[in-house]
Formats: sequence, C-alpha cells, structure tokens
Amino acid sequence: MKAFKRLALVFLAVFLIAGALPIQGEAAEVKLNKTKAALYVGKSITLQVKGTSAKAKWESSRKSVATVNSQGKVTAKKAGTAVITAKIKSSSFQCRITVKNPCLNKKEITLSKGKTFQLKITGTSAKSWKSNKPSVAAVNKNGKVTAKKAGTAVITCNGKNGKSYKCKVRVKSKSSSGLSEKQVYKDMIAMKSKYPEGMSWTNSNYYGWKGGIYSGGYGCAGFAFAISDAAFGSLPARKHTDFSKIRTGDIVRMDYNTHSVIVLEVKDNGVVVAEGNYNRSVHWGRNISFSEIQSSGTYVMTRYPQ
Repeated sequence: MKAFKRLALVFLAVFLIAGALPIQGEAAEVKLNKTKAALYVGKSITLQVKGTSAKAKWESSRKSVATVNSQGKVTAKKAGTAVITAKIKSSSFQCRITVKNPCLNKKEITLSKGKTFQLKITGTSAKSWKSNKPSVAAVNKNGKVTAKKAGTAVITCNGKNGKSYKCKVRVKSKSSSGLSEKQVYKDMIAMKSKYPEGMSWTNSNYYGWKGGIYSGGYGCAGFAFAISDAAFGSLPARKHTDFSKIRTGDIVRMDYNTHSVIVLEVKDNGVVVAEGNYNRSVHWGRNISFSEIQSSGTYVMTRYPQ
C-alpha cells in the first residue's frame, strides 16, 4: 500500500511539473499588415511587419508615386501605383499602393431653375467654394449648389491641400412641362465637341443613363444615352411605339432591335440622327426615312412628359 502511495505521488509530481512548463505552439506567420491599399495624394498609411521583432528595410518601386520611410510610413505623392517592399534578411513582403487624386463627386451637372445639388470633395477637405456666376448658379460654404437662371457657371472648390477642383453647372430655364425642341437640339449639337465625328466608339464604351428605363448601355445605346442626358438632364424616360410622334431628342431603337440612334431633327420624310458604334465610330447627320423606321424600328424612348 505504501509503495502504491509513493508511486501515485511520483505521477502527481510529474504531472504538476509538466503543467508548469510552457506549451510550444507553431511559430507566428511573418507578414505585412496590408498587401494592398488605396490612398489619396497627400495622405499616409503605416505598414507593419507582423510576426517578428526584426527590423525591416523599406523600399518603394516608384518614389514619385509613393514614398516610404524607415518606420514603414507610406506617403502618397501623385496618382499612380507603387509597390512597397519590406525586406527582412532573405525574405521580402510587398504591399501594392494605388494613389488617387482628390476629386469632386461631379465634374458636370445639369439643373433646372430652382433645383439644388450637393457637391462633395473626396480625398481632401474643402477650404472654400465659389461660383464664377452666382446669378446663374450659387454655391454655399458647404458646397450646395442652387440653380438661379438659365446659363452656365463653374463652381470651384479650393481644397485645404492647396489645389482647386471645378464643376461645370448648366442651368435650364424650361420646366419639364415646357421643353423646347429648339433648345434640346442646341444642347445635343453642343456635344459634338466632346464626341466629334469619327471618334472611336464601340461596344466596349459604356454610359450610365439618368433616364431610368435602363441603368445604362454599351455601344450605340450608351452614346444615345449620353447625348440624351446632355439635353434632358435627369428627366425620366418612357417608351412608346407610335413612330408618328417622334420628336427631337427621342431615342429610336432600330434595325430589328439591334441599333439605337438619337434624333437631331424631324423632317417631312424622315429624321436626322446621331449615333455611336456606326462602323465602330461616332457619326452625326445620317438621314433615316420614316418608311425604314416603320419597317425595322422597335420602339421610341422619349423624355418629353405626356
């Protein structure tokens, strides 16, 4: 019995000693706290090598885009991409940095008289806001734009980073119930400077539409939507199939539902249109007869109210 007690005490002592010893686990993985990050010009982020106490040597692949100091602090210099590398002995760890320029949420907007729009700047803070034509479009200290009368104004945001950012504001005098086809035509033709004749435009070109029926479109549809927005702003669109009621600015789906055109003029025997992805480019001024529209047209999208 005594021998048994002594043996039990021995086992107990071994158990207690084993329990007091530290448990050996797997070594912590050595890695950067980030493998990719996006920064605006002038902003910083600090990278750290986790899992080791060894000192890292830091390098930037493009110092003109992003620099890094001996402590891993990365500072964005100009728009572009750079790879930051931390070297520890024979190992290296990388983080891809994408640098963006601060920007306004809109570079161009169209407003009806009396309407407002909130401009915002991302990547820096606004120091001041100013309109070059307050009688056309005024802006308050918080970037809220108010349309005053027909015309064009430029809103300038002076950032605390010392840079200026601009938004072009077009104010339309006509309400949705009194749209002028003459003004619609002028607004569309004005877009020829942005989308000149022969400019490359294929199915890879996309435009997000404000008309509401579709969120956007590629190729010919995207081009028609872009010109439509220039004339109608954010007015909602609707579909109809009465080709006798086609008006300037309407979008006609043609060629058995395979091609979209936007109407520049309505004549006695047909229409004059603008179109994208016409032989893979932008084209202004093609004539389409009403008989052709009747035979291959599918529907019309108009933004004139009923």
